[in-house]
Amino acid sequence: MFVAVVLIVGLTLVYLSFARVTAITRAAASSFIEKAAQLSADHIDEKFKTVRDNLGVLAGLPSIQAAGVADNPRLYAVLASMLRNNPQLFNLYVGYDEGSFLEMDVIDRARPAFRESLAVDDSAAFRLVVIAPGAPSRTTFLSEALFAVAERAGPADYDPRLRPWYVEGLGNNQTLLTGPYIFYATGEPGYTLRMPLRQGRAGVVAADVLLNRFEEMLAEQRLGESGLTFLFNDVGRIVGHPDMRRLMKDRSGPGNDLPALDAIGLPGLVEAVHAWRGGAPAQQFFAGPGGRTYAVAFHPIKTTGEADVRLAVMAPPDEFFSRIIAERRALFALAIAFVGATLPFAFWLGSLMARPLRKLARETDEIQRFEIAERPRVHSVITEIEELGRSVFTMRSVVRSFASFIPRQIVRQLIQSGSSLSLGGTRREITVMFTDVADFTAKTERADPSRVMIYTSRYFAALSSMIMDHHGTIDKFIGDAVMAFWNAPADDPDHVRHACRAALACVNRVERDFRSGRMAALRDPLRPAHRRCGGGQYRLVGSHELHRARRHHQSCGAAGAAQQELRNANAGQRGRQGARGV
Repeated sequence: MFVAVVLIVGLTLVYLSFARVTAITRAAASSFIEKAAQLSADHIDEKFKTVRDNLGVLAGLPSIQAAGVADNPRLYAVLASMLRNNPQLFNLYVGYDEGSFLEMDVIDRARPAFRESLAVDDSAAFRLVVIAPGAPSRTTFLSEALFAVAERAGPADYDPRLRPWYVEGLGNNQTLLTGPYIFYATGEPGYTLRMPLRQGRAGVVAADVLLNRFEEMLAEQRLGESGLTFLFNDVGRIVGHPDMRRLMKDRSGPGNDLPALDAIGLPGLVEAVHAWRGGAPAQQFFAGPGGRTYAVAFHPIKTTGEADVRLAVMAPPDEFFSRIIAERRALFALAIAFVGATLPFAFWLGSLMARPLRKLARETDEIQRFEIAERPRVHSVITEIEELGRSVFTMRSVVRSFASFIPRQIVRQLIQSGSSLSLGGTRREITVMFTDVADFTAKTERADPSRVMIYTSRYFAALSSMIMDHHGTIDKFIGDAVMAFWNAPADDPDHVRHACRAALACVNRVERDFRSGRMAALRDPLRPAHRRCGGGQYRLVGSHELHRARRHHQSCGAAGAAQQELRNANAGQRGRQGARGV
């Protein structure tokens, strides 16, 4: 049992320490992933802010405010410069309330299929579309140095005032983004960042952000070898991913739909997003393929406004906390090894405690059965067991001393019954027996005192043995007489029978030992004395009295006169009397 307790406690402590380290690791991973998500979101927000600032500069140009978009090389140079400095932008454009429109695209920022659809020379870097009232629309392809490479007719039926970006730009000045949606010209997803003109002619300036340009940036934000950073919107669609082209190619549904979150192939991620939207913390843990644990954090992109774009950063903690996890496993293994190594010690300590405890248990059982033979004291190196051994040894000594004054059978009955002796008296029926030696006084006066003492001691020992063997209690020795009684202090339902048998046993024992036995060979100072015994059944008051710190049980009543009657018989009668009055 002791070893089992030690083992259970040890394993419990190991488990709790392991769980504590695991909780600390998870808390650290959660804090780390949240901080990484915040930094990545700030970085993306900065990109959007840069575009917004460029749109503000563009909206402040006098030529833009005056709708002077036709044949304006200086304006075209400004647009090209802004596009060069913002690689995430696909184009910049502006539309007016009377239908004028200006757009400049960076051809190679779209997929190669876009250039192929234009059927233009490789030297063309920009596409310039100009729509002016009262003049035919035209499309001009410019080189990197803004020289015209080719020119062709522009779209004849395009009206910017009907486009969502123009309508929303004039109607909601608080929202920067429109979308996301799939661009008609390129077939790639993106957002339109737009801003209304606050001075001059009414209109909207805008820029298209191709989210595939975020692929490289999102890949740079990846944590570890298995990490992933992506953008998704409020309806569970992926709007930015390091492998967006593949997701767009593999998506199911209408052609303009963005890929759903389950396209990433991590069901636990979808559940984590739902839990977060349901009010759970922005830091979540979920199980990936093979039971591998992933940590994910969600963070809003503030500049997207009503577009409600969110950034998700996820990674398995075992990659960026690999050392901590390895040390945690090592600590767990070390703790298990320590518990295993302490088992032999636990077994030794358990046996060291169990052996003396078993001995003490046997000794207390023996004392309860009144088997009070002298035994050596139990010792132990454990202080508590040593004190317990001393107490048991003292108890055995006290019981053995107590048995010297009270018949062992009585003491055994008191121990087994659990009753105790108390001061006071009780009325009960008892059987009393007296023994007497005829002419004791006259004979002892002529005998050697030392021989008288030896003989009477052996005589009393023989009678006492017979009385106690038959459940009697010796009340007192009075000169040559012995007074004994039955049915007190312990109950003896068959006390009369036991008293009679004790009287006969005493007579037979004296006859055997003192007349024809081994004592006959000694010179008996009392020969030819007669030994007599007698008694009766009385209803008396038995009491426990305390004299000089010693308990004494005595019987009071008519039985006291029986002794005098027996002594008077010594003076007028000779011969053996047996069991008188019984």
